[in-house]
Amino acid sequence: MGKTAFGLFDGFSGRVGNVIGYRWRGRMCVRSMPSHYNDARTTEQLQQRALFKNVLGFAAKARRVLKLGLHVVSLDAQMTESNYFMRINKRCFSVVSAAQPDSQVDTQVDYENLIFADGPVAPVAFDAPQMLDETTLQIDFEKNPLHRVARSEDLVYVVAYCPDLGDLDLSDPVYRRRIKLEFSLNEFWSGHEIHLWGFVVDPAGRASISQYIGRVILDYEVFTKTENGTNNIKYQEDNTNKEAPSEKNNQYHTTIGTNSRYDMFFSPPPNLKTK
Repeated sequence: MGKTAFGLFDGFSGRVGNVIGYRWRGRMCVRSMPSHYNDARTTEQLQQRALFKNVLGFAAKARRVLKLGLHVVSLDAQMTESNYFMRINKRCFSVVSAAQPDSQVDTQVDYENLIFADGPVAPVAFDAPQMLDETTLQIDFEKNPLHRVARSEDLVYVVAYCPDLGDLDLSDPVYRRRIKLEFSLNEFWSGHEIHLWGFVVDPAGRASISQYIGRVILDYEVFTKTENGTNNIKYQEDNTNKEAPSEKNNQYHTTIGTNSRYDMFFSPPPNLKTK
């Protein structure tokens, strides 16, 4: 059944005969019903439908991020932010074959190449993240590593995603001139893998291409302050006690805390220089 608010010539939504009315980007549009529909329901078709559903669900969780990072480029492409996200990231999602034809299909995600923002704005260079306390992450960045035209009023954002819980969060923005960003993570993410990305948005709403910062895993342990009241910061590995961070497997195992302690494993992307 079709519905209209101000008469037929103002547009309608729903189905009227063989015509379907719908709203797209504030415009009323119509299309015809398909004349026939063949559904073979092969294994490959079902897997692709499940993949499409999972990718669309991921884009829905990142809607607030995509509105910032892909709004301008999606308008130029005459697409929604979610559709543009799916188009540029289709190679990052793949189907993991299910053991049984009717069982649930899992989706494998290439997080390192996933893109949340795209545009002509000059990017920043993110350093390895550091933990300030139980839930606060600090990420320093170089404000204009490519020496391109940039404005100090540009806003820098960081995106965090926890695959185990399916939660995605966006940091509060900071100006490019601040050269560091603090991000309060969800306390329930402790013990889970967290992926981080960053991007820049200028005052006109244009964005830079997003960058994969790395992966962190937080483990909670009891910790107390030192006698002088300062933060106790030290580095350790599995078989050593008080040594500098090892570059073995390109990971840091750092222990930083005030009234509690987190063991943070950081895996940066291959092109990121860690301190």
